[in-house]
Amino acid sequence: MSRREEAKEFNRARIRAAAEDIIRNEGMEALTMRRLAEEAQVSLRTPYNLFGSKTDVLISLLEEAELELAPLSGGGSVGSFLEQLLASLDRIEAFLGSDEEYFRGIYASIMTSDHPEARKMAVSRSVAMCRIRLKQAAENRELLADTNIGRLGEHLSVQFLAVLGMWGSGFFSNRMSLAQIRQSWCAALLQHCSEASRPALVASYHAALGTKG
Repeated sequence: MSRREEAKEFNRARIRAAAEDIIRNEGMEALTMRRLAEEAQVSLRTPYNLFGSKTDVLISLLEEAELELAPLSGGGSVGSFLEQLLASLDRIEAFLGSDEEYFRGIYASIMTSDHPEARKMAVSRSVAMCRIRLKQAAENRELLADTNIGRLGEHLSVQFLAVLGMWGSGFFSNRMSLAQIRQSWCAALLQHCSEASRPALVASYHAALGTKG
């Protein structure tokens, strides 16, 4: 890495640290690019040059936290591909639950910003994650042969983002939100799963409901 790139990365880290301090100590409403530059002790143009917008700074905070909290994912993948898809919700719950109010504020600000690309990116990431696992599940005969992977992936993603949006608005706790997503995902997957996959999905569905199958 050149000295120029090192200097940029150093300033990015300072700006992220400043953003976190402002959010935690003064609240999300205090986070502006001018306030951020003051706190990070850089010129006003530096946050714009290195990130682009306040929303991009918030996205970077989430991405950095995901990397730092990666051990919460708990090791390698086990079970069928559909079980791995559902297990991704456990990792998300653990990640968001590690500092719920902080992450809630960031997520809500990103999704309500005047930055449409941020929302498009969130949708794209969610759809891609679902489609990868669904494609693997189909190849492993965990889904019926006529399952439309693209449509099903979009459907699961819409359910995921809709409920997570309600979490961001404070309607549900993290745990309640992820339980709702598990229920809706299991209900949708049960319409397309093979007989061999059905028992595990039924068990997951009832576990999310807190009932016995």
